[in-house]
Amino acid sequence: MSGLVHLVPLAIAACAGYLLHRVNRPRGWLRIGELIFWDVVLLIIVFLVWLIWF
Repeated sequence: MSGLVHLVPLAIAACAGYLLHRVNRPRGWLRIGELIFWDVVLLIIVFLVWLIWF
């Protein structure tokens, strides 16, 4: 199990990025580059919270 623990933040960030994409699709607020940028920001935040927690 400990070998897969490092994949949890990636999975959380991937789910958050997918939800961001689903919310953005009908509204069209962000372009694809902006979606990628905010997904990276979410990934960094998740990793920082993950590092504080462990």
